[in-house]
Amino acid sequence: MDNNWMNNPAFKDINPQKLLLLNQLLGQASSKSKEELIPFFIAASSKASSMGMSFNDAETDLIITALTSNMSEQDKNRVETIRKLTKMLSEQQKR
Repeated sequence: MDNNWMNNPAFKDINPQKLLLLNQLLGQASSKSKEELIPFFIAASSKASSMGMSFNDAETDLIITALTSNMSEQDKNRVETIRKLTKMLSEQQKR
């Protein structure tokens, strides 16, 4: 994945440390197959949490948009389904 997403003005308000982490993760993800991406991002999310970093809904929306910009509609729908499931699981764990 190229770094064109970083030129999006919407990313200017995201913490620079989060952007650095995101850039590193996207660089690592570029060498992963589609099948490897989901487990990779789940592990990355856990790592970010252990570092005390979390992304709010607006930041997550921007990230998903960047990640899916070159995907087919089928892959975009798959990512959205996984995102919804992850959000549901996260909300259940907070209870």
